[in-house]
Amino acid sequence: MHLRSLPEEHRETYREFLNYAFRPENGPDWSDERLPDPESYRPRGFYDAPPDAPVEDLDAADLRTVCAFYDFTARVRGEWHPLPGISAVASPPEARRRGHVGAMLDDLLAEFRDTGRYLSALWPFEYDFYRRFGWATANNYAKTTVPPDELGAVAADPAGEFVRLDADDWARVKDVYATAATEDLAVDRSEGWIRHRLFRGWDGDPFVYGWERDGDLRGYVVYDVSGDWESRTLSVNELVAVDAEARAQLFRFLRDHDSQVDEVVLSSERESTRLIDGLTDPRAATVEIKPGPMVRIVDVPAALEAVSFPGDAACDLVLAVADDRCDWNDESFRVVVGDGEARVEPDGDDADPDATVEIGALSQLLVGARSVESLARTDRLSVAREEAADALASVFSARDPYLREGF
Repeated sequence: MHLRSLPEEHRETYREFLNYAFRPENGPDWSDERLPDPESYRPRGFYDAPPDAPVEDLDAADLRTVCAFYDFTARVRGEWHPLPGISAVASPPEARRRGHVGAMLDDLLAEFRDTGRYLSALWPFEYDFYRRFGWATANNYAKTTVPPDELGAVAADPAGEFVRLDADDWARVKDVYATAATEDLAVDRSEGWIRHRLFRGWDGDPFVYGWERDGDLRGYVVYDVSGDWESRTLSVNELVAVDAEARAQLFRFLRDHDSQVDEVVLSSERESTRLIDGLTDPRAATVEIKPGPMVRIVDVPAALEAVSFPGDAACDLVLAVADDRCDWNDESFRVVVGDGEARVEPDGDDADPDATVEIGALSQLLVGARSVESLARTDRLSVAREEAADALASVFSARDPYLREGF
């Protein structure tokens, strides 16, 4: 079996797999009423066919499982890096529990390594499942439910103007997002992503409104309304503002729906935002902390050498990496860091390592999702001595990553 770029003539079977995997209530039949794919979308098929079979000889009947990835570029420790976002992992019922998904992911990681994509991300259907393959949680997010009138405490006095936005406003929306989303793991959004993922929805297109001051777009909110006359919910998919004033104006916009909806749900706020701190009655809001997407280092030496570290970080130690899916990572490396850069090479000595780390934990350290201190209290990171722990902590400083994209 082998992984191949999916031919166009196999897209129907591909979509059948996805429909049954993610909308089982529809059965195996499917409708072609679907979202268009952004230009960064890369579908793949895992075929029961020889690896050297020509594309024209591949048969859709030989598809065992499928996946895709978005060719994202994301900010990691303040700089842009490739971060393919794996999506649409699906197989039909008759092909499940045979190891096909694991083998497909192994092939996909090999493809990433061969093409210089040294990091990866995904949203799991089940965290334990993907943890077994080396991915680890990158960040949590907050889901806040609040009566709309309670937002008056964080809403601004009327100023500026609210405007309806559509897909042709993608460049203005991108400018707001690029100004506001400066956190690690923020994605450099393309025109296609904004048009086809921000302004489009699977069951109906969301509403998108922006707030302008003197014609300058300063923030926007993406939302939909569900329910009936008895009870309605306004669900915010994304709220982005360039400053506190714009954020307060967007809360005013949401507050002003108090005659129409019973609750406002901010479904994916950054965990550190803490909207409840500004409410007159914080008990009026319900905040749920939920696990977010997962990240994985694909190629340890390439990833560590590509990413910049604090200028005063310094270490020279042997790091043993445990990775039972990617044999090129499953070894000991000498890691030397100085002047913000790392040099990594396989360690030829048989001496005991200074630290041993599981690949998922190393991935969290790299993006700043967990600290050395916190991971050292688990069985995923073991450090031989205090000096090595201090050196690792100087290199892998904790940050506040937030990958907000759904894919």
